[in-house]
Amino acid sequence: MAILARESGTIYYNVQGAADAVPLLMLRGLGRSSRYWLGFDRIMAEHFKVITIDQRGLGQSTQAMSWSDDIETLADDTLAVLDSLGIDRFHIFGLSFGGMIATVLAGKVPDRILSLSVAASSSADYRSIRLHPLAFPKLLFALRAGRFQDALLKAVVPSMVLREHGDSIQAAWQEILQDEGFPLLTTLMHLKASLTHKIRDSLDQVNFPVLFLHGSLDAFVPLQNSRHLHRLVERSEYVVVKGAGHEIALGFEREVSQVLRDFMDGVG
Repeated sequence: MAILARESGTIYYNVQGAADAVPLLMLRGLGRSSRYWLGFDRIMAEHFKVITIDQRGLGQSTQAMSWSDDIETLADDTLAVLDSLGIDRFHIFGLSFGGMIATVLAGKVPDRILSLSVAASSSADYRSIRLHPLAFPKLLFALRAGRFQDALLKAVVPSMVLREHGDSIQAAWQEILQDEGFPLLTTLMHLKASLTHKIRDSLDQVNFPVLFLHGSLDAFVPLQNSRHLHRLVERSEYVVVKGAGHEIALGFEREVSQVLRDFMDGVG
């Protein structure tokens, strides 16, 4: 088990791929441990040295998250892991809330970033609906009714993907839940931290390539959020993955992998 000591616990991380491959940091979304990549990290590790992390309060990390912690705290944890591994320069791919951590981290150490890719994320820099209006009420109702995972699955994975892969995704999620439990408090803390997150100060002037991507059928974070982010960052790229949902890689592993590889391979 690879762990890094923090103030009152540890941060768990995992490294996959060839030791001499170009490093790629992959950051998961709201209340999700690294296990929720469901193998997409292994696909990316065929081409990169992939580092995944369980943020504080999640998965195998024993460092708890507190209400005073913010996205910068999580970015500091992540940077400490990379420093402990001796990784100087790296690509970042952040999904949803992980994209927020990624932008803060990139703003902290811009000279170390090879490229930044952010999928299905948002910020408070603009006036727009950051979550689909019915998504959160539906999830809260489902939580009280004991059907949260079913409701979440429908919110973040399109019906077309569910028809083909729904049973296997549900089984994988259930196994993770049995091992890790449902991190309700940490998820709420993530949500609180996300409300005031902005990228304007972090990415006003960057010298590394930036990509924003979004699934065309995202029923959790509206597509226009990535458009807004794209407009905020000069010279950034913007890609819509047709048919994908909020969990942008589920059912579209090869397509998303190819988009990311083409973008990252073009660096330099």
